[in-house]
Amino acid sequence: MEVRRFVARCETQIALIERADALREISRLATLINVPYLITENPVAVDALRMMQLRAEEKARELITEDIQHFIRGDEHLRGKLKRAMLDAWTNLTGPLGHLRTWAQSKLTAAELQNPVQP
Repeated sequence: MEVRRFVARCETQIALIERADALREISRLATLINVPYLITENPVAVDALRMMQLRAEEKARELITEDIQHFIRGDEHLRGKLKRAMLDAWTNLTGPLGHLRTWAQSKLTAAELQNPVQP
């Protein structure tokens, strides 16, 4: 019974992650649920938590990719402001999503090298 309740909570959390449109919200939702001690050994519960965290990571990657695309297409005069906003948003990536900061930074660096600002 406890496992089914936990899996339902994870599924609800996945639905909320799907609708989230900010990295801060995704990071908050990804760290909100922990496996209760009584069912930590249950593979179904652990798998449900892993699926929730995986979907949060996928959604965060989508948002980061969108941000970088907006940065590339943005006005050259606004690139500094857009870059600061992205870097500020990426500081919210903590816990299970913390590794995405370096991934996002590498994607941004690659995008800047491929699309340099014309003087």
